[in-house]
This record gives sequence, structure tokens and C-alpha cells, in this order.
Amino acid sequence: MFTLKKIIKARFFIAVLSLLLIQTSGVSQGRPKEDFILMGDAHVGYIISHRGSIVHLIKGQIGGGELTYVFRTCGKRAWQPIHAFPEFGLSYMHLYLANPSEIGNLDALYPYMNLRLNKQRRNFKMYLRLGLGIANMSKPFDRLTNSKNNAIGSHINGYVNIRLSSSYMLSKSWRLDSGIGLTHASNGAIKTPNLGLNMATLNLGVGYVFGNKNLEMCKDSVMPKIKKRWHPSVIGIVGFKELEQPLGNKYMAYGLSGNLYYSASYKNRLGTGVEFVYSNETRVKLERDSASTERIKDVLKIGVKAGYSFNIDRISIPIDFGYYVFQNDNLKEKFFHRLGVRYMVTKHVIANVTLYTHWAKADYFEWGLGYEF
Repeated sequence: MFTLKKIIKARFFIAVLSLLLIQTSGVSQGRPKEDFILMGDAHVGYIISHRGSIVHLIKGQIGGGELTYVFRTCGKRAWQPIHAFPEFGLSYMHLYLANPSEIGNLDALYPYMNLRLNKQRRNFKMYLRLGLGIANMSKPFDRLTNSKNNAIGSHINGYVNIRLSSSYMLSKSWRLDSGIGLTHASNGAIKTPNLGLNMATLNLGVGYVFGNKNLEMCKDSVMPKIKKRWHPSVIGIVGFKELEQPLGNKYMAYGLSGNLYYSASYKNRLGTGVEFVYSNETRVKLERDSASTERIKDVLKIGVKAGYSFNIDRISIPIDFGYYVFQNDNLKEKFFHRLGVRYMVTKHVIANVTLYTHWAKADYFEWGLGYEF
């Protein structure tokens, strides 16, 4: 029998898996045939104590290993030369977190993209690596058997990796990689507790090139002129979360986001917009404070925002900073933020997976569809 708990877990897993497929869809576009790199990296680092309440979970140095399948681009598609021939990859990460009884180990599967930072040089390259996927935590919170884990409340979590990395070609076949990165794992309050884990690691690894070892450049595509500068869109959003107490009820949140972006270049868009947010969790909080919730406007939040979007072909990474211009006087949050991924399924249809936050506090994951006019 499917319980609400199982349904929510399944929806979360399916939604994040869909995002993995969306991101990896860009990998196959224009990559050289039979050209890839297999990498193996060792990691060492520590858990960042971003809250004083999780200090008891940090027992020592963390470490692990990573296996990566790397695709290189050669300029077949028009957006590849613009981004200095980025790389794409799919990685499996295993981290020992130095506390097997309370937080266990982390296993993650995630696609990523390497954005080139330095000029075109044959042997040495620097990248900004951006990855987003799913992670399994082996020892989440359990009221009876693991009540000390106040950071992670579920086995399945979202996984974000940002890394400053470099690569050096030792020969035509062998490559040396190194980097420093930040990793975050949490479930966006789908199941509390959800303080999340932040980890900083150093990595060093080697890889072997299969196929086109010289990576001959394809004929550069001719960049078409930007057809339109303004991009108005509307995105409908739904999310769900628990309150602060573990094992509580799940509450739905609904939103409507109006956006207006201006194309400053092929890579960058600047924007503004307005947000309408209605959350059943907000209603419960207000009722606990004996505040009125009889009318929709008692629970409704309206905000204005400024935004930035980094674009790679059909994929965009939005970052929003917003301020509530209308909300119940009993609510304390004044500012909201957003980070995530959007994908243009068609010329007009937008798929949205974003994290809605209030400063460093994650509120919930937003799943949505939109339309760009």
C-alpha cells in the first residue's frame, strides 16, 4: 500500500532523476564520436559547521573517491565556442563522513559541466565545475535509532557541487586533475530535520583519454544574431515541506512567478519579476500565533525581485534576490532567494527545478512548468 510518505519520496526521486536527464541531454549534442575520458579522483576535506547545532556530528576529517565519465566538445554546436568548448560529465561520488553511527556515508550520482576560465592552451586548463544530482545518506535521522542526526532527515537528498578545478595533459593519453570544491546535501525540507551538510574537499586524480586523443576541432558554427532581447515568461510552481518538527505533516506550497529577462549576451541575462506565493505551512504557523487566516490575502505573499540567468544552449541557471512587498504582519521573513536549473523543452515551454530559500535557510524545492512568450 502506498502511503503519503512513499509517494512524496517517489515524486522527489523521479523529479530529480528527470533533472539529471535534462542536464545530460546537452552532453550528446556535438561531442566527438568515440571521444571520452575516464577519471578517478581521491578527495579529502571536512564538514563545515554552518550551524552550532551540528557541531556534535563532526568527528574528524572526511575522505573518499570519485569516478567520472567526461565528454569534451569540439565546436560543432554554435554555443560551444562561445563557452570556450566546455566539458560535460557524469560522476559517482563516495564520501566517508567520519561519523558512521550518526551520519554514515554519502553516495552521489550527478551530471556536471566544466566552464572554461582561462585562455585556449593545449595542456593546461582551468574550469568552474557546476554539478547537480542526487545523494543517498546511509544514516538519516530516526526518532528511535538515530535521534542525534539533526542535519539530514531522509536517505534521498539533493546534491550540489561547485568546484574550481584544473587539468594538465601529461601526454596525449593521460590527464592530471586537481581542484577545491564545496558540496551541499539536503532535501529541501521534504523531510525534517533538514539543516543539511556542507563539505569542503580537495581532490587529485588521473584520467585516460579514449578515442580522439588530439581532439580535432570541428568547423566552428556561425553564431546567429540574437533574435530577441526581451524574454517575458510565467512559471507555475508547486512544492512541499515539513515544519521544523520531524515526522510531521507535509504541507503544499504554490507559486506563480512572472519574469522579464533581457539578453545582455548569449551567456548572460538580467531580469526582474514579481512572485505570488501561497503556502499551507504558512497558514499553520499563523494559526499557531492566533493570527487570522480566513482570507487568502492573510496567507498570500507578494514579492518583487531582481534576477540573473547564466545560459548554456537550452539550459539556464537562475539566481533571484527578492523582497516581500505584501505579506501578513506576523511573518518575519522580508527577503527571499532562488537558485536552480531551467530547461527549454520547446521554443516556449520551460521546465523548472529550483530551491526557494530565505538567506541560507532552504525553504523547499520548487517543481514547475512555464511558458516563455
